[in-house]
Parts: sequence; structure tokens; C-alpha cells
Amino acid sequence: MVSGKYSALAGAISREQRLANISTNLANVNTIGYKKARMSFESLLRGELQTTQAKGINYSRVRENFTEFTEGPIKETANPLDIAIHGDGFFKVQSLEGVRYTRRGDFHVDQNGTLLTGNDMMVLDEGSAPIIIPDTDTSKISINSLGEISVLSIDGAREVVGKVAVYTINDTLFLKRESDTLFSLTKGGQQILTEEPRLAVGNLETSNVNMTEEMALMIESTRTFESYQKVIKAYSQLGQKQDELGTIG
Repeated sequence: MVSGKYSALAGAISREQRLANISTNLANVNTIGYKKARMSFESLLRGELQTTQAKGINYSRVRENFTEFTEGPIKETANPLDIAIHGDGFFKVQSLEGVRYTRRGDFHVDQNGTLLTGNDMMVLDEGSAPIIIPDTDTSKISINSLGEISVLSIDGAREVVGKVAVYTINDTLFLKRESDTLFSLTKGGQQILTEEPRLAVGNLETSNVNMTEEMALMIESTRTFESYQKVIKAYSQLGQKQDELGTIG
């Protein structure tokens, strides 16, 4: 009976972790470039081990935490510094902890002319250097579909002053989620410079979280969690009755 109680407890913990995962996704439904997080579960014992070693009582645990990198909806903004990536690829940025990768393209220029993301990460060029724009007047700045940044000079000519780099990763499994939209590259991962990226300037990629889907998952997980709670309570009540019977006489 104790084994059955712990089995139900393992199931409840797994569903609680899934609910936390869903809550994070819902909290970022409006975050630019956010990629939804997912979890998969597995049984601790499989096949014949379930009956020979556990007598049919099994335990569940988190098998994997992973990210779905499907492209989110593209929203037009008409802002010349907003960029969305069509297809695979990431912008390379510099955080306080090191180089990171992101799909977040709501860029702006600070007072020093440094190109930053919406969460104030420095955007890097093909040489992994920060992009410095000499004229911070956005009305004079333009970015083409290849990521080349041009500034309108006094005489009306346009001068290319930098280029936003776009990289693909040999396998997204090597990307580790660091925060809402930032990912680091783990051992074995390789960045590959995209020579001719497909960029949509004046557009932003929104979160790929589907609120309807997440709400359905939340309802299903909540009901399953409540079922496990009822099982745990039932085992506790049986244990109390068993203790009472053991004291008779």
C-alpha cells in the first residue's frame, strides 16, 4: 500500500511540474520571440520490470525538458529597427553572462549608438562585435532584408555602417534556455553563419505560444493532479483504518 501511495505522489509531482511549465508559457504569450517550453515524462520501470519488480505499481518522472522552436506569427510594426527572421536562425547577442542567441528582434539604439534588443542585449555583427551606429536618428537608419544597416548622410547618400548577423545551429538540442528569449550554446553545438538570411524588416516575430492549446493542457493537467491527490488521500485514510484495526484487543 505504501508503494501505491508513493506512486501516486510521483504522478502528482510530475503534473505539478507540468503546470509550472504551462504557467511560464502563458506568462510569455506576448513576449517577442519567445519559444514555448515543453516537458515529456516516462515511467521509472518499463516492460516486465513493472510486474516482476514493482508488482504493477510504477513511478513517473520528467524525461526531458525541451523547447519548441517553431516559428511564431509575424506582426507588422512599420518600425525600421524591428526585424523578424523567416525560417531557421537566431540573432547573436552579448549578455552579462556571455554570448547568447535569440529570436527577439525588437531593436533600438541607445545614446551611444549601440544596437540593442528589447531586453537591452547588445546585438552582434558577423565578427561577434557590437554594432555601433554613428547616427542615432532612426529616421535616417534603414536595414535591408540581408541585415545590412545603412545611414543617410548629409548629402543624401546612404552608407552601410554594419550588418546584423544571423546564425543557425547544427542542432537546436544544443541550445540551453537561459531566460525568457535567450539561449546559450552547449558543448557540441556549432553556430553557422547565414550568408543570405530571410529577414522581414518592420516586422516582429511574436511568441509561438498558443493560448487555447496551453489552457487545454492546463485543464487536463489540473484534473489529473486532482485525481492523484484523491488517490493519496484514499491511501492515507486506508492507512489510518489499518492502524486502528491493529490496536484492537
